[in-house]
Amino acid sequence: MHEPSATTCFSFSASIVCLSVGEPLLGKTSPTASHGLRIQLRPSTMHRMVRAEDRTGLIAQMRRGALEYCVLALLATRERYGFELVQNLAEVDGMVITEGTIYPLLTRLRKDGEVDTFWRESSSGPPRRYYRITPLGTAALKGFRSEWTRFRSAVDQLLESAR
Repeated sequence: MHEPSATTCFSFSASIVCLSVGEPLLGKTSPTASHGLRIQLRPSTMHRMVRAEDRTGLIAQMRRGALEYCVLALLATRERYGFELVQNLAEVDGMVITEGTIYPLLTRLRKDGEVDTFWRESSSGPPRRYYRITPLGTAALKGFRSEWTRFRSAVDQLLESAR
């Protein structure tokens, strides 16, 4: 008789990988393999990747995934400085972010060539760094809009059919 198994599961790509110690390895019964490592792959969805107590983290993950395109959408209408972007996003329910989130994102977008920056004098303090969308950023936003519409429609369709 062997000890009860200990199982650890983690998400990997579209599957959940479970590692079990203390169960027979691949059904072998030899003494050397009887307490081996078993890998079990199970189909997964985003719902299964997030524990029930971590559902609020799911909203944060979705926000992070869409945030760069929300910033590009704001910049597509006009040039803005960093803190102004934070304020504009905070006006939208569910999009509250901090400067600690926006500035690393803006730096990455600049390095990726999706935004340009320039300095402009401010009437109420030191000069401000402004951001504007580039043609590459406009193309990325256009691609996201197309995919977002398709994805949102698919999710809405599934949610409605499950009522």
